Amino acid sequence: MRHISEEYHISENDQVVKSLAGLVRAVPPGGTLIYTNQPWHPQRELIARVLANRAGKPWIMRRRMQAEMDELVPRAGFEKLGMNIDPWGIFTVSAARRLPA
Repeated sequence: MRHISEEYHISENDQVVKSLAGLVRAVPPGGTLIYTNQPWHPQRELIARVLANRAGKPWIMRRRMQAEMDELVPRAGFEKLGMNIDPWGIFTVSAARRLPA
């Protein structure tokens, strides 16, 4: 039996940082970025066993604690404005403002 920690959908932050770098170029200074995070999911194991990613491999999600995302977003050039989280702690929605260059 394969344990879900063996492989992740986007395991390293390099792809997240690359995406944020593109967004900081696309969003004008003062503009707003809305982003989501999923720090926890009760069906993570089931998803990994049932769903496939775009490469046809098991869709194994790497959870990112909100603090981890909160470190990546400012490094890209955004200032977090606020966040909402669902009652179960599964999904977060945050807003950030693009800082001047």
